[in-house]
Amino acid sequence: MLDLIKLEWRKHRMARYFTNFFSCVIGIYGFVAFISLASKNDVDGAMGSFQEFMSLIQIFSNITFIILGSVILSRLIISEFRTKTMQVLFTYPIKRQKILFAKLMLAYLFTTGCLFVGIWLMQIITYFLQPSLGLFEGTVTPQGLWATLPNTVTNAFMMGAISLIPLFFGMRKKSTATTITSAVIIAFLMNSTVSNGGASFSLANVVIIPIILALCGIGIAYLSFRNIDVKDVA
Repeated sequence: MLDLIKLEWRKHRMARYFTNFFSCVIGIYGFVAFISLASKNDVDGAMGSFQEFMSLIQIFSNITFIILGSVILSRLIISEFRTKTMQVLFTYPIKRQKILFAKLMLAYLFTTGCLFVGIWLMQIITYFLQPSLGLFEGTVTPQGLWATLPNTVTNAFMMGAISLIPLFFGMRKKSTATTITSAVIIAFLMNSTVSNGGASFSLANVVIIPIILALCGIGIAYLSFRNIDVKDVA
């Protein structure tokens, strides 16, 4: 299985997506830092804490990398079904299930890894920039960084699974546009925050909802290759 994943990595030149990854990290961090610095002139002052600052970064990161995950899914699976390339792959002496599973694992691991590394990298950048820029009130300690690790890991794994949900919509029409559009809708619905000036609400903060959606993503991935050995892919 690992060999299949490596082959898919090389075949689709996945290393080029690292450029997209770093562009996303720079864009997200720059945007949130700008919001934080601009808010110093407001009546309420700068952001209240490191947690508040990173919460905003996590929201934008979730949205961005779920969409990036849908782009990778489209590249690895949807486009190959649409162009009939998948039919050629299925003539190889390898089980169809293994081929599709390798593609899904590559998409999932890449999205999850990008989300985790991206947020963790932005936390480290904040640790070094906070003393000079004062992005928010208070300081960042090494202990504070390590305390965020469980949430960062959990969030990355769940959002990585949720990023598989657009596969359901994309496979119905073999459409990359449908896959990416559904990812945009899911990402914004999951991570949009509603505030009344005091309290705020986001579906991502209701623990059971991301868990259910993550399980849906895993279920959709499983159903996509469960019967593929006996299914007509024309």
